[in-house]
Amino acid sequence: MAEFSHYGGNRYYLSYSGDSVNLSTSVARLGLRPAVISAVGDDHFGRGFIGFASSEGISTEGIQVEKGGFTGLYFIDVGREGEHEFTYFRKGSSASSMKLDSRQRCVIRKSAVFHFSGIAQAISSLSRRECARACSVAADGGCFVSYDVNFRPKLWGRDEALDALEEVSGNIDLLLVSSEDHELLFGREEPNEAVKRYMRMGIENIIYKAGKLGSAGYFGKRKIYQTAYRVEVVDTTGAGDAYDAGFLCSQLMGMSFSESLRMASVNAALKCRKKGGTRGLPSLNVLRKAMGAMAK
Repeated sequence: MAEFSHYGGNRYYLSYSGDSVNLSTSVARLGLRPAVISAVGDDHFGRGFIGFASSEGISTEGIQVEKGGFTGLYFIDVGREGEHEFTYFRKGSSASSMKLDSRQRCVIRKSAVFHFSGIAQAISSLSRRECARACSVAADGGCFVSYDVNFRPKLWGRDEALDALEEVSGNIDLLLVSSEDHELLFGREEPNEAVKRYMRMGIENIIYKAGKLGSAGYFGKRKIYQTAYRVEVVDTTGAGDAYDAGFLCSQLMGMSFSESLRMASVNAALKCRKKGGTRGLPSLNVLRKAMGAMAK
């Protein structure tokens, strides 16, 4: 989507964002080759997004361009402590009406990891169905399937979100959930109790993200806690996506679970130093230097 970040007064900065875009941008900056499965309109913002993706090293092979369609957009307003408020304009957008095509299925099958989230499921009933199809294509093709709950009450209700999660839970290898999203779905619970809910769905690997309080990875019978790294927070938009990208990339690089949690945490922290979903995402060299400095 096109993203307009508030810069004070009547000024907004145009970029391109959204959970999958944030994650893909981070993956590219960390040295891997991501692809986005989506659709844009043949409009100014659609062309702008394709240009942005190409400039970041993101494959656009899986992006449909809909004639007569329009590209969704949203505005970010940021509070004093970096918390964000979103205003969306994407109902009926090309992404929400996309049907998975043969080229996109091919892109998925060629991938080592397939990542998606509850937001993609929530934007329309068609998108929910196509996400389930894409998830099946990925699982059948041997992809590692990663899913972030990313619950947005403005998009759908609790019961609908949980039903959609159940639809794909059998194919999920890793689930990531923030404490905020979990509380919206189930109320406040201790992390261990929260994670048990997802384990009962048959998901073995779960990461519980609690912002400033750190995160915890549950990998089968192993539990690993990771502290959060402190930075001067400007905007938390996309921090969870940066975390997801850091973890997935480090796993593809052959790191241990504990090393991956640490890299994910630092990647998320660095993102928060700038406004918008992608501007603060670091390169691999910057991330490694920060990891070394923060370890001291």
